[in-house]
Amino acid sequence: MKKQWLMLGLVLGLGLFNLTPGLAQNKRVRYIQDLYFYVKNKIAKEQYYLNEYQLNSTGKKLPQKGEYKRLERFFYSFSGKSQPTIRTITIKTEEGSKKQYEEFLYDLDGQLIFYYESQNNPEKKYRELSIYFHKGEVIHIIQNKTPVKPEEASVSETVLKAAWKKGERYHKKFDEQIKAYTRE
Repeated sequence: MKKQWLMLGLVLGLGLFNLTPGLAQNKRVRYIQDLYFYVKNKIAKEQYYLNEYQLNSTGKKLPQKGEYKRLERFFYSFSGKSQPTIRTITIKTEEGSKKQYEEFLYDLDGQLIFYYESQNNPEKKYRELSIYFHKGEVIHIIQNKTPVKPEEASVSETVLKAAWKKGERYHKKFDEQIKAYTRE
């Protein structure tokens, strides 16, 4: 009887050991989701600092672009530090009938951990895309409200890498803005 329990324990233990990477990934995704709602709540309560940059706020037609408007919003905190910590960046773009909304969520170390895009461009294969990152690697994708494995997503590796690069580019833009502020 003891041998059976020992064998059962060994089999279950090995089975759980093999599930650990998936569980760790799910914990990271859950952590990112919780952080996302935490940050959204703080934004709603106006507990973060906000820098906004709006291009063509009047909505007049731009030469060579036509109808085009863009709003970039950078939410950040100081958290007892002398340098600010970027929390999230939102980008809203309207170009004629095409609309795009993007969000970038960063951890306290300034690493991009989540990217969200919603758009109505008929040339793209998706309307909504959520990408979860861990140390620069894609760990989870939700496409049109359906979780998909990275290798099964209809978006290419190029799109996934472009989301990461955009997140880095906007973070650098924020850093440059803050450097200009601290020099004044």
